[in-house]
Amino acid sequence: MNFKTIITLCALPLAVFAQDANTAPNEAAKNVAVTESEFSGNTSIDSADAGNIDAPASAIVDSKESEAAVAAADTENAADSTDSQEADDEKEMSQEEADAELAAAMGSAMDSLQQDSAKLSNKLVLDMTTAFIPTESRRIAGPYGMRTYRMHRGVDLGLCHGEDRTIVAAFSGKVKLVRNQGRRKGYGKYVIIDHGNGLTTLYAHLASWKVNIGDEVQAGDTIGIGGNTGRSFGAHLHFEMKYNGVYIDPTTVFNFQEGSFVSAMAVIDQSQIQAVEDEYQKELSKHRYYKVRSGDCLGKIAKKYGISITKLKKLNNIKGNMIRPGQVLRCS
Repeated sequence: MNFKTIITLCALPLAVFAQDANTAPNEAAKNVAVTESEFSGNTSIDSADAGNIDAPASAIVDSKESEAAVAAADTENAADSTDSQEADDEKEMSQEEADAELAAAMGSAMDSLQQDSAKLSNKLVLDMTTAFIPTESRRIAGPYGMRTYRMHRGVDLGLCHGEDRTIVAAFSGKVKLVRNQGRRKGYGKYVIIDHGNGLTTLYAHLASWKVNIGDEVQAGDTIGIGGNTGRSFGAHLHFEMKYNGVYIDPTTVFNFQEGSFVSAMAVIDQSQIQAVEDEYQKELSKHRYYKVRSGDCLGKIAKKYGISITKLKKLNNIKGNMIRPGQVLRCS
């Protein structure tokens, strides 16, 4: 079942109770969080992978590029909802362009957030009894967390043929971005909603959207139809939550399988979610991965990382000596 949301904050438009109103957000919130889409080339992994990961720092564009990219994106949004397949093909961007555009969007959102940092608290309290799960689907096709060598920054909710694929806003807020990255790139068609005071949600791989930039929406309002656009294998909704620029595992507030919530009043603590993020980054830093290029062989890669061919094969469960371009190999 769905629950409509009211988020309250003292003297602010959205409901938040500050543990310390004078406390500045965690320093990590000042860093632009970048998400991109990428696949390993390993069919057994990619077949169930929505492919959203953290990009390296080099993928972050500067603020001027961010503003320009977002401004350009805004001018195209109204026409995108009725684009034909041929029109999609004509403007299909490269994967690198899709990644850079999303980085720019995230960067612009954080610039705005930092301007209002004095108003932000380090703790958010949500009345979940009025929140909505964004889709009728109760199947988690892809959980939040590590996927072999990368982070999956949201929850994927599978959408089967014949099911109601209506996507609704999880909380009340204002539509900040409506964008189409292409039928086979990035998030495809996606919507970002700003709920105020640092909380944002993202709804990706939509077949179409029903909102425009600047629209005020209430929790439970229809924002689009779920689909299979972008880097996606099978129809599903990729749903993300962020607070002060730090990702939140949506399952810490929503019980998707039961169509309910974890607790009536969900407390999102800046220091706690940052600590969780730090642990993920620590675990990711323990492993090194290499994407196979044309002309590579096991010996060359093993030498590059200072390990034996036998260990390289064991780490990747390789029986023979064949590898293929695009395959991602664990090297430590």
